[in-house]
Amino acid sequence: MPVRPGTARRAAPRAAVVTAGAAADGRRLSLFWMLLPFALGYGGSYFFRNVNAVAGPVLAAEFGLGPGDLGFLTSAYFLAFSAAQIPLGIALDRWGPALVNAVMLTCAAAGATIFGCADSEAMLILGRCLIGAGAGAALMSAMSAVHAWAPGGRAATYIGLVMTAGGLGAILASTPTQWLIDAHGWRMVFFLLAATSCAFACANLGVARRARQPAAAGQSLARLLAGVVSIYADMRFWRICVPLMFTLGTMLAFQSLWAALWMRDVAGIADPLAVANVLVAFNLGMTAAFLTAGWLGDTLKARGVPHVVTVKAFLALALVAQAWLMAAPAFLPHLAWGMLSYGANALMLGYALLAEHFPAELTGRVNTSLNLMSFSCAFFVQWGIGLVVSLWPAAGAGYAPQGYYAAWGILFAVQLVAVGWLFAAGGKSSAP
Repeated sequence: MPVRPGTARRAAPRAAVVTAGAAADGRRLSLFWMLLPFALGYGGSYFFRNVNAVAGPVLAAEFGLGPGDLGFLTSAYFLAFSAAQIPLGIALDRWGPALVNAVMLTCAAAGATIFGCADSEAMLILGRCLIGAGAGAALMSAMSAVHAWAPGGRAATYIGLVMTAGGLGAILASTPTQWLIDAHGWRMVFFLLAATSCAFACANLGVARRARQPAAAGQSLARLLAGVVSIYADMRFWRICVPLMFTLGTMLAFQSLWAALWMRDVAGIADPLAVANVLVAFNLGMTAAFLTAGWLGDTLKARGVPHVVTVKAFLALALVAQAWLMAAPAFLPHLAWGMLSYGANALMLGYALLAEHFPAELTGRVNTSLNLMSFSCAFFVQWGIGLVVSLWPAAGAGYAPQGYYAAWGILFAVQLVAVGWLFAAGGKSSAP
């Protein structure tokens, strides 16, 4: 059949568009499968982080732990997590995210096994430290993978999608975990966590074989450490870091332990299942933040609103929610805790904000430097709350509400100062 003149010329551009679209779809599908193991690992790490919010009362009863002991045990996760961050950042930039995450998830599996077999407080702390060190790579490796492999300009969106798995892990660490503990005991929970962590480590090894070499693969240790120094010497890093670390540290301390005890002792929610249901709302707020904050930040930035403005809005939301919870702890607690969770967890946009300011080869170290400060803060906040609460005599089966108010009041005042510094910087803070 003869072809009319011009038909072939018109068909060629259409074919090129179809081919380009198919190639883009293929890249997105490949990116999905490469990021999936990181998302699974992050979901597991968030389960590890929050499981003591449900298991804490059982552990306290079985091992005779007071509020300070329980606070230190749970915060040992944050201590080990923080200690691992700088070596982790160097390893991510040197060997790549997939291989490093596989090794660290194996460490978390070993910690979960020790924790599940524990017959003393010392063994619990050792297991919790190994869990914290191992789980500390989950989000940072995912962020490094996104910045290395995802399309430019949408990094915050992809990071948010990966972090959604963390929200799902946190949800599983609330009411479903309470059911599992009631049915099979807390030790079975940690044995299951060990098995799943090993499976996720194997999945990351599969990705490591396909991934390209990181940008800093050939750098010496001295040069890698010099990059860390340059990050901490940059005042713009601190202007973003300080308000984020105090807000995130407070949220993490409550999410992983003190929220459940606050609800029991201050808000008067005595039923453990009712407390677990409020934690579900908290974790739903977190999941919503992970799903929307990155997309919202990237969308607003494309329309001329810098990331720093959106970060300020999220900080304000978290402060309002904390004021609500202290003023009326029993009034719509599901909504109040969900609001706090959304505002604080949406601050993941701060990681993308800082990454814009530094060279790509520093991405792993930038993220882990901010993480080091946030989780170190969470360790001291979580432990410190326990120490402050223990200053008041126990009230029946719980702790005195005055201790909780004193601890949270101090934290709230510190956050106000830190956030005020960022707001006072005005346009200068938009430089990152």
